[in-house]
Amino acid sequence: MSFLIQVLQSLVVLAAAPLYAGAITRAEAVVTSRRGPSVLQPYRDLGKLLRKGSAVSDQASWVFRGAPFVAFACYLTVSVIVPVITSTPLPLAFLADLIGGAFVLALASFVISLAGLDTASPYGGLGASRASWIGSMAEPALILVFFTVGAVSASDNPYLMNHAIAASPYVLVLPTHLLGLVAFFMIVLVDNGRIPIDNPGGSTEISMIEEGRVLEYSGREYALVKWGSWMKLFLMSSIFMNVFVLPWGLGTSSDLPSALLAIPVLLGKLALCGLAIVVIDTSFAKLRFFRIAEFLGASFLLALVGIATSYVIGA
Repeated sequence: MSFLIQVLQSLVVLAAAPLYAGAITRAEAVVTSRRGPSVLQPYRDLGKLLRKGSAVSDQASWVFRGAPFVAFACYLTVSVIVPVITSTPLPLAFLADLIGGAFVLALASFVISLAGLDTASPYGGLGASRASWIGSMAEPALILVFFTVGAVSASDNPYLMNHAIAASPYVLVLPTHLLGLVAFFMIVLVDNGRIPIDNPGGSTEISMIEEGRVLEYSGREYALVKWGSWMKLFLMSSIFMNVFVLPWGLGTSSDLPSALLAIPVLLGKLALCGLAIVVIDTSFAKLRFFRIAEFLGASFLLALVGIATSYVIGA
């Protein structure tokens, strides 16, 4: 039964990630008084791209062709080690903790950046260099954020973190946890190319970051890249809600009905997280590129102060 629920959890991530991205895009359009695309538009886009062939630059090597598959596999790997619909560890959860999951996400970003450089495209190289510069500051902050939760739960396993916070709700109002929560949400915006770091709907190549490094992709490979980016947003939002904000409402690894019931609960949680993303996307302007370091520095300092606070309170 636990292996069946393991497969179910990965299928939920695969199937619901485009819906989550489509709902956010639709909500942003409604808030800004536009009609906007349907929430099902990402599925239509995937279907169209998967039916198309791929145009590959004559400068590209096997790195460019293989990067979408490696990145997609990385996101699928993270889906089996974090609590998405269950609060008890699934059979493959032993593969890594949250720190290991952060390294897997970093690997996915690394191979996509390599692909952007591999084609010798000026826009791909620009996007890859910008993303690598941002990642060099975002990844240390992300790891430090996980230490803030570990300081509260005495573990870096996401399932044990979930249990520790769910069993002691007062932890949610501790300064350590609140500072880590804010810092992690800032990293969610950074790693997924949202405002104020990047404009996901931007169409000017010179200002793109996330989309700039994948401009050379088309057809099936581009479908995998987009699908993987939606999975990344879905997974990080799920971690944010299930570990940091609302650790309740999850099923167990041995009870299929409770796991199935946890799916609509998860979608409700993600609706709250998506609403927060929509409010920020429609209320703030994109930062100038060299001010991104200040935003990431603020996230790092919040997590650092959160860890220091845990020792002060503990003393």
